[in-house]
Amino acid sequence: MDVTGYLNNTGSCYVEYVQNDKIWREPVQGVPWQYLLVFLEQLGIIIFMSRALFFALRPLRQPRIVSEILCGLLLGPTAFGDEAYVKKLFPYRSHEKIETIGYLGLMYHLFLVGLRFDPSALAVVGKKATSTALAAFFLPGIVGISTFYMVTSSNGPHDANGIGGMFWVIGLTSTGSPVLSEILVSIKLLHSETGRTAMAMAIVSDACVWILIILVMPISLEGKRFYYPLVTLVGFILVCLFGARPALTWIIKKTSGEGGYSDHHAVIVLMGVSIFGLITDIIGAHAVVGAFVFGLIMPNGDLGSKLVAKVEEYVAGILLPFFYVVCGIRANLREIQGPHGWALTIFVICTGWLAKVLSTMGISMFFNVQPREGAVLGLLMNCKSLLGLALLDVAWNKGALTVQQYSMMVLAFLIMTGSVGPLVHVVYGPTKRFMHYKLRSIQATGSDTEFRVLSCIYSARHVPPLINLLEVTMGNMRSRLTVFGLDLVEVTGCASATLIVHDPHKPGRANLPDPALAEHIVKSLEEFECQNRSVSAQLLTILSPYESMCEDVCGLAEDKRVSLIILPFHRRPTISGAMEDAEPAFRLINQSVLANAPCSVALFVDRGLAVAAMRRTDSNRLVARRASMLFIGGHDDREALAYAWRMAGHPSISLTVVRFLPGSDVTEIEPKEHQERRGILTIISDAERQRQLDDVYITEFRRNNSGNESITYREVTVNNGSETVAAIRAMAGEFELYIVGRSERSMSPLKFGLAEWSEYPELGAIGDLLVSSSFSRQASVLVVQQCDSESTAADEDEIGILDTLAFFKK
Repeated sequence: MDVTGYLNNTGSCYVEYVQNDKIWREPVQGVPWQYLLVFLEQLGIIIFMSRALFFALRPLRQPRIVSEILCGLLLGPTAFGDEAYVKKLFPYRSHEKIETIGYLGLMYHLFLVGLRFDPSALAVVGKKATSTALAAFFLPGIVGISTFYMVTSSNGPHDANGIGGMFWVIGLTSTGSPVLSEILVSIKLLHSETGRTAMAMAIVSDACVWILIILVMPISLEGKRFYYPLVTLVGFILVCLFGARPALTWIIKKTSGEGGYSDHHAVIVLMGVSIFGLITDIIGAHAVVGAFVFGLIMPNGDLGSKLVAKVEEYVAGILLPFFYVVCGIRANLREIQGPHGWALTIFVICTGWLAKVLSTMGISMFFNVQPREGAVLGLLMNCKSLLGLALLDVAWNKGALTVQQYSMMVLAFLIMTGSVGPLVHVVYGPTKRFMHYKLRSIQATGSDTEFRVLSCIYSARHVPPLINLLEVTMGNMRSRLTVFGLDLVEVTGCASATLIVHDPHKPGRANLPDPALAEHIVKSLEEFECQNRSVSAQLLTILSPYESMCEDVCGLAEDKRVSLIILPFHRRPTISGAMEDAEPAFRLINQSVLANAPCSVALFVDRGLAVAAMRRTDSNRLVARRASMLFIGGHDDREALAYAWRMAGHPSISLTVVRFLPGSDVTEIEPKEHQERRGILTIISDAERQRQLDDVYITEFRRNNSGNESITYREVTVNNGSETVAAIRAMAGEFELYIVGRSERSMSPLKFGLAEWSEYPELGAIGDLLVSSSFSRQASVLVVQQCDSESTAADEDEIGILDTLAFFKK
């Protein structure tokens, strides 16, 4: 291979001239496949380092872009780029190949961004989000252009470049919605009000960035002759949006038959990315513009979902890291020399960071946003986009930025984006988020208060029993019941969850992995709503990895202000009546929700419950379904009794409340570790307070239901856990539904020792006993847990137990 080459004037890029078509072959004699071996070594090192850094930084809630920029810096002259082994592994002559692969990954990444981007979302972005986003984009831009001329003037009066200044400002002020979405997932804010506002602001920021790119890119690439490419590019985009998009929709519909898409469709679409990139490059804009436009006009249906599933992990995990390596090789932090250079760099980063936060907070105040909320939004707007880094790379290639200026901006990208996750978690973590969250429980729901329930659905078999349970949850229908059915669908290879709100009056369920299941759930909820005039029901679907489903459920519960989350148990009954594992992965989700939910939680073990239907005897007499509430005492038992009380208002339920009272031989037992941590007097005081609350609640329950024939009250005296178990087993076959409190926090001597034998701690000691194979195999079980708050007792006093019971008074 006849090759001549030299370093360019920056000392970082190797310019190579070839006299034949063997540009991809390394000039190693005797080993014709050596170029492939070198590439495979580069690929392995890049993927290993980027993944290792990602997992190492995961506890700090860092997005993938941070770890991969660090990977590029470590392989560049900033860290190990001058080492002999790294020079041998990444020789100058291979930089052109690495850059080609990196830009190919960048094109496909921006194609996927365009595929997900919904221009119609801009029409529904509220005034608050739009105004705040524009302020967070343009006001920091003024600061950015000032810092650019400060940096350039420090190197000489003629060092400033207008094109470099434009790209500098766009890169410093842009907010990347994909990176923001990844961070919101890690800090459990994606489906919160703050998270939705931040994502809406990021969409507006993305639109501003692309408008500026369309205007600036032809100027940067064509100079004074930018009029023709600018007009041509705008015309090309309009033709694509209003001509090519309808044509693509028609072609895809005609060639897909009954909705099945073959691999040929994916190959043709991926070829289209390269073709559109080539067209915009010929016009005079960058190839990434064409890739984004092609994604924008691609119909985002089943084919779009299939493309994302097939391409995303390959692009993000293999191709894009090469682009970051290119950026790392070009960025050299050693070029920032002396105290003056580092002081200037710190000044640029701090002013850019503060400009985002302060401008967002200032505009948010006009919309009555709390200062802490505004500060969080400002921090989130500091998430930098990969597109901004690509623009800086274009400016560097055009000579509009020096190595020092480019290195400053790469460091700014790294620090500003890396600071978002930890700072937001400190300022707005789950504990602080729920600090002012009003206790939402069944007890706190009054007669004039809407009762809001979030029902999780893992599979189709959970739909009928949940509908039956919701039917009797209505009670006497004096309070409106609002149900949010949440279909949880696992997806892999994505950084963030997708929330789909189903509208029964609009199509669009075909985008789901299982549209038939969604259709079944929607029809079931619609039928339930039609049969009960005081019920409103809505289906939501979350596409999320199993690891983050708990955060999605808890975030939606907080956002929808529900009082109760209903979770199906992960085991199901067999034909013989025994229980078998059906979805073991959902057990971890249930346990996490129980530990982190901002409201009460009910874990439902279904064994053929059909409480909505009433039975008839041989004499044609109606007999209601028999339900029992086992009351021992504590927060969770009172919450379970409140649920049973509400349920007893339904005509198809006959409720029996069984209260277990301590006998004369009972021995009060408190764990030694609790005595050491809280003090014996505190424990005695808390236990006495709980007994008083139990007595008041039971007294009100009996007084208000003294004439209700569908409610029966019993008292059973026991002295220890063994007698409690014997008393419960004596009820086997008597009831079809048992309602119990989880009571994990209460240390009652009537349950002492039972937890040690529990197979499923999430059910509590009594719930685990009822589900065990030694008990009745026909009765369903509902285990209720009240929101675990240190101020629960105080909240109960503030609400007033007697006032909360007004709902149930006849």
